[in-house]
Amino acid sequence: GYRLEATEDDVDLYVFERLTRTGTEALTGGDPETAHRTLTAALALWHGPALADLPDRTAAARPEALRLEATRARAAAALALGRARDVVPELRELTAAHPYDEPLHALLIRALRDAGRPADALAAYESARRTLADTLGTDPGEELR
Repeated sequence: GYRLEATEDDVDLYVFERLTRTGTEALTGGDPETAHRTLTAALALWHGPALADLPDRTAAARPEALRLEATRARAAAALALGRARDVVPELRELTAAHPYDEPLHALLIRALRDAGRPADALAAYESARRTLADTLGTDPGEELR
């Protein structure tokens, strides 16, 4: 049989995880420039669904969740850098794909506000509130209030 010997630097998923961790730490440490650059590099490694060739798709749940976390953190870094207009389109797309992800909705609302679009920010809040109420029977959590 064959044996593949690879270091963690040879496996995109491990590199992605390391860069995401480094970028997130930079953001929480108050360095949004490094965070944005590092998280952009991490997300550039991403092509298609995680572990798509594996028959058991449950193995992909963790990397997919980490990708969403990296995307949220990169958007937060962009907002901290004053790049609100740049992230609005991506956040709109993500909130449509993840309608119950309140942190994503909060980022979109903040981006719209920071981009000088307060009416759109209010409309985005109302849309998120309505989605949560109509489909889950709940009010928005603290992050959206």
